[in-house]
Amino acid sequence: MGFSTAGLCAGCSLEQPSAPSNANKGAGQNSGGPTEITFALDYTPNTNHTGIYVAQEKGYFDEVGLKITIQQPPADGADALIGAGGAQMGVTYQDYIANSLSSSNPLPYTAVAAIIQHNLSGIMSREEDHIVRPRDLNDRTYATWNLPVEQATIRSVMESDGGDPSTLKMVPYEVDDEVSGLKAKMFDAVWVYEQWAVQNARVQNFAYNYFALQLLIKTLTFIRQLLR
Repeated sequence: MGFSTAGLCAGCSLEQPSAPSNANKGAGQNSGGPTEITFALDYTPNTNHTGIYVAQEKGYFDEVGLKITIQQPPADGADALIGAGGAQMGVTYQDYIANSLSSSNPLPYTAVAAIIQHNLSGIMSREEDHIVRPRDLNDRTYATWNLPVEQATIRSVMESDGGDPSTLKMVPYEVDDEVSGLKAKMFDAVWVYEQWAVQNARVQNFAYNYFALQLLIKTLTFIRQLLR
């Protein structure tokens, strides 16, 4: 899972294919029938996706001639799936888009809307470790997604708070449940979404500390994007 807030994205082919792929068949090709769209989520279904499921349940997609198939993302996320034509729309993170579009081989997709207005993420850790602000990450282990924007942000907030980023050990994020990773002491801290991982910690009665990054960086307004 990425760290920016979410938005919609959608694929846009950079060149005309010689023949439509199976993944794209039905997307606007059924004359007189509904347009079939595969919609890729960015993560396990959660509160960020409420509007999508409500629209499907209430028949709002049907009203505008859309037949939506909601799909959870593959291991490499919704971005690659949409860029390859395996889904026509989906949810991803602004930092993922930035990494892709600034690369030498950007994915053929575009952001079309934001589904969250402000950043709702922060750093979660075990309560017993007393990590309540960025400088407390000194000499700790942090689970990273290996995104340049993410790692630069962590180093920046540590340094701004009087910490020493060079003492922070970064290890790959390799769990589906941040609470389980903290319990197993696979890492000491991880960047999470408050409305997902923090609520999960409460459900599991896990003693945690959490601080919101946007309270520290007023300009940290990365948003989740809807892609096409």
